[in-house]
Amino acid sequence: MRACVVPLLIAAALATTAALGAPPTTHYRWKDAAGVVHFGDTIPASALANGYEVVNDQGRVVRRVDRVLTPSERRAVAAAQARREAAARASQQQSLSDAQLLAAYPTERDLATAQHAQIAQINTDITALQGNLDSQESALSDLLAHAADLEHTKQPIPVTLHQRIGQQRGIVNSERSALVRRRADLANAELTFAAQLQHYRTLRAKFSGAADDDPGAAPPDPSSRRP
Repeated sequence: MRACVVPLLIAAALATTAALGAPPTTHYRWKDAAGVVHFGDTIPASALANGYEVVNDQGRVVRRVDRVLTPSERRAVAAAQARREAAARASQQQSLSDAQLLAAYPTERDLATAQHAQIAQINTDITALQGNLDSQESALSDLLAHAADLEHTKQPIPVTLHQRIGQQRGIVNSERSALVRRRADLANAELTFAAQLQHYRTLRAKFSGAADDDPGAAPPDPSSRRP
């Protein structure tokens, strides 16, 4: 009885295979160096570097394999990917900064008040620096006048006086440079704050549908009161 079962099982397996049909055949389509399209069940090694398509028995593309990139192309792809990643990081950082700006200043008046305080502080620094510069320039003038008097009376100018004049010139130049930098800070702050305020208004309009939640007037523009 058992001997009869084995042939029956084999016959059943053969019948099932015949009913299901033969497994699908893999076909390839590619272009040669001249741009001529080729089609076959195998693909030559020389065509692998140029890319090819895998198609089924019905001629439909089931997979595409891109050609191998040259070193310069790989570098270009890597550079483009780096730019996309950098842009994504910048966008994420901008979103975080925007959220912090809105959280720190609930209304436009709050932001304008904070900007006004910073501008006022810079103006105070400029006034102090200008006063220091005037004082140091006056001291230098006194030293130069003393040296001129000595020369006028045909007296030698002491080495220490020469040294003090040189030192005082250095102090004056340092004070003058500090004043120039602080005035540049003021100009940059005014531009930065103007752009920040405009950006804030855009954010408020975007997230709350209003350009200014506070009906009160913002503080006056402090840039009109430079020292």
